[in-house]
Amino acid sequence: MCGRYVIDENDDAEEMRKVFVALKKKHSETYEYQQIKTGGEIFPSDVAPVIIPAKGNKIDAVPMKWGFNNYTSNGIVINARSEGIYQRRMFRDAIIHGRCVIPTNGFYEWKKYTDGRKSEKYLIKKASGPMLYLAGIYDRFIDSKTGENRVQFVIITRESEGVIRSIHHRLPVHVEKRDILKWLNGQGTDIDEIFQSEIPEYLLKNVSV
Repeated sequence: MCGRYVIDENDDAEEMRKVFVALKKKHSETYEYQQIKTGGEIFPSDVAPVIIPAKGNKIDAVPMKWGFNNYTSNGIVINARSEGIYQRRMFRDAIIHGRCVIPTNGFYEWKKYTDGRKSEKYLIKKASGPMLYLAGIYDRFIDSKTGENRVQFVIITRESEGVIRSIHHRLPVHVEKRDILKWLNGQGTDIDEIFQSEIPEYLLKNVSV
């Protein structure tokens, strides 16, 4: 799964700064923009930047809350498994009409032990650069606090491989920068290609406290 990720606007993350410039230019007056988290560790229910398709085969950056409303129990749903996503009632419309990309600089996973040792927290980053784009979907829900219609997203996950498998059996589906429009606008086979694409080389850093 992906339970937290990170946004970093430092000098090595020019692409992330561009995302926030686009957000401010078009969405600064919105309720979501006023709630947005601009850096650091992103938690479920936080509002963060999300990339969606725009007219003319372009993209737009918008602020969204992380997590779908869970109508069968308390809390929210923050991840969607790629396997069977077309059949899940909660996700089947969004995977067709509401694909998005979540720009990050890395994500966190916890390695758990069965012998009583404390779980270890790892920051996982892409080895080839500061930006990592995660596949997601979004949909509209009624805000329980305001009663207004809000757009919310979840991150899609897949079976993990390689070194990450030793930490957690799931990891977010990544989207290469060159494939962002393919993911946002693609049809069935294009989507499956993203789900089954080669997992990038990741760098792991133990950040347990």
